[in-house]
Amino acid sequence: MKKWMLIPALAGVVAVGSVALADDSVSNSSVTAKQMLTLQQAKELAVQQVGGHVTEIELEKKKSGPVYEVEVESKGIEYELDIDALTGAVSVRKQQSQVPADVSGKLLSEEQAIAAAKKLASGKVVDIELDEDDDRYYYDIDLRDGNYVYDVKVDAITGEIVKFEKEIKSGKNNKQSGQILTKEEALAFAKKYAVGNVKKIELDREDGRRVYEIVLKDGQFKYELDLDAVTGDLITFEKEQYKKPNAKKFQQAAKPVSSNHTLKVVEPATQATAQKVETKVAPAQQESKPSVKKQSVLSKQEAIAIAKRHASGVVTDIELDDGVWEIEMEDGDVEYELEIDAATGTLVSFEKDE
Repeated sequence: MKKWMLIPALAGVVAVGSVALADDSVSNSSVTAKQMLTLQQAKELAVQQVGGHVTEIELEKKKSGPVYEVEVESKGIEYELDIDALTGAVSVRKQQSQVPADVSGKLLSEEQAIAAAKKLASGKVVDIELDEDDDRYYYDIDLRDGNYVYDVKVDAITGEIVKFEKEIKSGKNNKQSGQILTKEEALAFAKKYAVGNVKKIELDREDGRRVYEIVLKDGQFKYELDLDAVTGDLITFEKEQYKKPNAKKFQQAAKPVSSNHTLKVVEPATQATAQKVETKVAPAQQESKPSVKKQSVLSKQEAIAIAKRHASGVVTDIELDDGVWEIEMEDGDVEYELEIDAATGTLVSFEKDE
């Protein structure tokens, strides 16, 4: 994982009117005759010039006079600027892109990423970084309010929240008062943030408070959530891709779990049989067309029986797709994914995840 953007804790809160001088910078006495730009004014000029945020700023002595050397990060590009401390003239000394050109143009601005994060978190941004992981780009954003610290991971192109953590500040009261939500009520809160089939819902205690730990899966993603068991507030959220997308499967939106869900891991019903399209054929054509023997397909029960020769546990998902039975099974903390040829019963794919 690469990290490129950094906002120091003091960034944005330096008092206007104060100037930090480097060891070899110009002395205070040499500039008393002229009005210098403040540190804050220099920062504002830098951001106006290239956008983004300032990661480092220092006042240096040059032959031409006092100069602010400023480093700025903006949409995956590092800039080094020189700002004349007397005139405010800005020059770009160096710029270096850390993100491929075809990606850089698609990135959300930091302001857009922060706006997305604030849909779940409140308070002041204290840190923001652009990360790359498996050729995907994310903004990691830390926020704080009076009671909590938030860590939010935002997809840098789509603005989707892929990770969220909310921690109470040290020394703050973490006690709960009120009635514990039922599992059905907790699941209703979870459905605000995730879709798919319920794989786990468990009432637990964490840092002195009761929480619901919930895991859901759809055809492509696994969602893990912790909810306050009294209020239903989101404490942690993580979305992780566990299977590559299949164009056929995702033409339709994921179906939500019904409100009367039993919350038990059961064998789901098979997918609805595709509607047959009837084509009218002239009688002469019907007579001349040779008959074709329909190929038999394994039933769901037959496919499960074959799967259980190779894996143990409970079937949590089964689907017939393009002549292949795709089966998921769980045995405690072990998960299996199998693919079985629906015509021959041959095992064509097997994965075990512990």
